[in-house]
Amino acid sequence: MSVDVTRYQPGMILHEAIIGSMRANGETLNAWCVRNGINKAVARNAAFGQSRGPAGRALLMRLVAAADQEFVERAYAKRLADHVASFTEAE
Repeated sequence: MSVDVTRYQPGMILHEAIIGSMRANGETLNAWCVRNGINKAVARNAAFGQSRGPAGRALLMRLVAAADQEFVERAYAKRLADHVASFTEAE
């Protein structure tokens, strides 16, 4: 299954969802980057949307797939809902 990265708003919430999913699966971003020959800062930039060109989007697709797309989607949706709720509570 292809990862549709256009569903996500790059940023801290997405980055944390990827990191959390990797950790839940016994992986770390650093170890994954080392095994795949990718600079950790480049991977972080892809998740934060600072690298939105074709290479950045391709790397983001790889990150989400490596972290388990379904897990990332659930974690991302939960964190996003929590973020929205924090604004609703403030009103």
